[in-house]
Amino acid sequence: MQDFFKNRVTKFWKSFSEEEYQIREMMDNKVEGETLLNFVDSVLQIAFNKVYFEMGMNNEGKYELILTPEGDRTRLMLLHYWLQQAPQHLLKYWNFYSTKPAHGEPGAIIEMFDIRIGEDDITVYPEIDSDKSKINIELYSPKLMELDENNRYSMFFIYLDQFIGELYTMEYIGYIHFVQEKQKKRTSAIAALKSFIDRAISEYGWPKFDNPCEIYSGYRMEPNQDEGWKLREDIFSGYTSCTPLLDDYYNGENKRFDEAKENGVIFGFLFFENINIPRENVVNFRGEIEDKIAATVIPCGIANSLGGATGFHFSYIDFIIYDYETFIPIVKEIVFKHKLEGAGFSNFTIGAEPVIFNE
Repeated sequence: MQDFFKNRVTKFWKSFSEEEYQIREMMDNKVEGETLLNFVDSVLQIAFNKVYFEMGMNNEGKYELILTPEGDRTRLMLLHYWLQQAPQHLLKYWNFYSTKPAHGEPGAIIEMFDIRIGEDDITVYPEIDSDKSKINIELYSPKLMELDENNRYSMFFIYLDQFIGELYTMEYIGYIHFVQEKQKKRTSAIAALKSFIDRAISEYGWPKFDNPCEIYSGYRMEPNQDEGWKLREDIFSGYTSCTPLLDDYYNGENKRFDEAKENGVIFGFLFFENINIPRENVVNFRGEIEDKIAATVIPCGIANSLGGATGFHFSYIDFIIYDYETFIPIVKEIVFKHKLEGAGFSNFTIGAEPVIFNE
């Protein structure tokens, strides 16, 4: 039987609590970096098959374990859950992060690909896209332009994360475009860019949440009216906190789903028929069902809602599930209590065989 993510994370924190004093001693004694990282990685593998991380000590003398999703939103959701379960007693010595925090200071430099850049080597032209809640950036940097495109963007993103943090980069940065000449536009020092974003968040009322499962985007689709349509092909509108997952699903790709499943996480959706629900109540009714499930599963760390969608035939509620065996009976009970017709559950993979709920 598969060990689901909820249990894996519990086991990790138990083991880390028992081993962390050794890790602190290794850091204090400046044990060879590879030896330290291999030891910590062996503990992290209790929860994750593979995870990227950094370690260090901050200016206040606290030890830091920093996990990074490498810009992938589905990975971020797993790392955020891991962070939420951190035992309070460890916080006396440790800071834990699910994304790389902003720690760059004015004057910080970065060396990669045989070049060295600092703030003076980059001119940032930020533009606010209030409709998409994003900051678009044009960049003038002769030094970075010497690199090929992939290395140029990689180096800039690493440098940017130092000043605004990885989560801000993922949530609030739109497009980044390098320009050949200086522009006659508003500029911002890269060290001041986080403050620029914070002012935009405040001024335009952009969402600012700690939980990535609660940062939603709306979407609309052209429903399939042909005979033989499949689940989710009847959707005309919805909202989601994990757009990459939906993109994978509709493109027939399972890479993110499979990676999460290897860690004991299931991405999936509940569906039920709209036939006997008054059309004007379809959206609100789906919201009520979502709230009832969420109120049961979220406090226990069983699952979290990722959004929902409305179709001509079915309503859909999307989930990230940390303990599938506990989740399904809870959902079934709510489905039967509300007498939802045609209800079932499917994984977020094209061709998945749905589980139909019967009394």
